[in-house]
Amino acid sequence: MAGGCRLQINLLGSSFAIRADEDEAYLKRILWYLEKKVEETRQRNPVADPMKISLLTSFYIIDELMREKSRGSKDGVLPEEAEEMEKIALRLMSEIDAAIANLPKQEETGE
Repeated sequence: MAGGCRLQINLLGSSFAIRADEDEAYLKRILWYLEKKVEETRQRNPVADPMKISLLTSFYIIDELMREKSRGSKDGVLPEEAEEMEKIALRLMSEIDAAIANLPKQEETGE
């Protein structure tokens, strides 16, 4: 990243720096949250391998994100799911219209 803010990360036995166009305070909040989630993962799981801890933490964070997205969506449906549901509904409506058009016409009665 060619951005302006540089942040040093020391986590799970690894140390590296990232550079981003984001505000330093924002990046530090992200790092704080990540450190908090890593600690929660360590407390929940008897895992010592840093890679496994990292993957489990990622899984938990993505789970949170997906739950938040579905909470913010209409009826708890993600936008991608809503799009697919709309396609299915339109296809079914088209099939119903075609089936109705192919029904034998009832003879008109003079009532």
